[in-house]
Amino acid sequence: MCIQQHQHLSVMNQFKEKLYEEFEANSYKLLGVPGNRVREVLSDKGEDIDAEFEAAWDFGGAAFMRQCMSLTLCRLEQIYHERDLGRHLTQDEADERYTAWDIGLDTQTIDDYYLKKQEQDEAVQGQ
Repeated sequence: MCIQQHQHLSVMNQFKEKLYEEFEANSYKLLGVPGNRVREVLSDKGEDIDAEFEAAWDFGGAAFMRQCMSLTLCRLEQIYHERDLGRHLTQDEADERYTAWDIGLDTQTIDDYYLKKQEQDEAVQGQ
């Protein structure tokens, strides 16, 4: 590996590390638990969120990975919130909660994520 490639990987790893640190902080902010607890809960449901995050990085870069991380936390928080409410949130209520958390989500980034996610799913199915 040449020095230029190594430096590029080092920069990429720094970006990823910052995203994982942000995920950890947001996990406490939304759920009051560390990111590893979120991993355990979702692992019990058969989800490997780290694999999902890495796939998001590989497919759409840092922005897509960040959106994936943020929406993973928001969806889990929504499940707990709906349980406490005793009902499902409307889409408008869910969007309002997601954007109110101040973790980099607005209606545009949420829409962008779902469009990119659909592209990713189609690419995986086409393999």
